[in-house]
Amino acid sequence: MSKRAVIATSTGCLDYLDLKHEKDLYILRMKIIVNDETYNDFIDINADTFYQMLQEDTKLVPSSSMPSIGEMLEMFEHLEHAGYEEVIMTTISSQLSGTYQIAEMAKQQYNGALKIYVVDTLNAAISEGFIAIEALRLLKENVGTEEIVTYLHKLRTSRKQYFMVDNLRLLVANGRLSGASGFLGSMFKIKPILIVNDEGKIVSYEKIRTQKKSLKRMVELLLNDLKNVKNFVITFDTSNNIEGIEYVKREIEKVYPDYQYYEAPITPVIGCHTGIGTVGVAYFDLDI
Repeated sequence: MSKRAVIATSTGCLDYLDLKHEKDLYILRMKIIVNDETYNDFIDINADTFYQMLQEDTKLVPSSSMPSIGEMLEMFEHLEHAGYEEVIMTTISSQLSGTYQIAEMAKQQYNGALKIYVVDTLNAAISEGFIAIEALRLLKENVGTEEIVTYLHKLRTSRKQYFMVDNLRLLVANGRLSGASGFLGSMFKIKPILIVNDEGKIVSYEKIRTQKKSLKRMVELLLNDLKNVKNFVITFDTSNNIEGIEYVKREIEKVYPDYQYYEAPITPVIGCHTGIGTVGVAYFDLDI
C-alpha cells in the first residue's frame, strides 16, 4: 500500500483533540482577521483567547480568510518530498467557504506526482473534523483510497447537525446564514436552532425564545432521531458555553450512557461567524 496522508483544514477543530500520535495528519491553517491584524487559526490565536476578545468588545466583527493556492501547493510539495504518494484533503462545506474550490484549483495546478483527492465534507467544526478522523482510521486499515473517498461522501450526509446560536449578530454580519431576512426583525430576541442541511448550508430550523428551551428542544430532536439509529457517533462543540454543552451531554447520557462522542471548542475561524454562546450537537449514522 502506498504512503498516504490526510490534510484537514483548521475549521475541523482537530487541534483541540489529542491527535499528536497521528503522524499522517496535516492541518492547513485558515486565517482570522481582527482589527486589521491577521492570525493563523489555533497557532496565533486559540479559542480561549478569541472568545475573551469578543467578550471584551461586543461590537467587534472579526472575519476569516482561506489558505491561498500557494499555501496548498507548498503543502502538497512538502508531502511528496516526505514520501507520500496519495493524500485525502477534507474541507469545510463548500456552501460556507471557498476552501473546497481553492483546493480543487490547487490540485489542478500541482505538477508533482502526488495523487490528491479533495472531499467537500458539507459540514463544519468538529463534525467536519470527524470525517477527517474516519479517513485516518480507514488509511490505517489499508482500505483503498478511492473506496475511502466513496465512504466519506456517504458519511457526510448520514448525519443531523443541530446548533443553538446565542446571538445571530456575526452569522448575519458575515453572510453565513441562509434565509437570514426572516430573522432580522427579532434576531436579538431569539435563541434559534439552526441546522447544516444536506447541501452544507446553514439554515433556520426552529425559532425559540430562550436558551434553556432551545437546548432542551435540541436534545429532544436528537434523541428522537436516534430512536431509528443503531450505530452512531455524536459530536459536540461550543463557543465558550460550557454550561450549555454540559447540559446537552448529560441529557443524552441519561439515554445512552456508553455512547461514543467527540468534543471540541469551536475554533476561532468558525467563531468569527457563530460568536459566543453557541452549542452544537450532531450524530452520524455509521450504518451506511
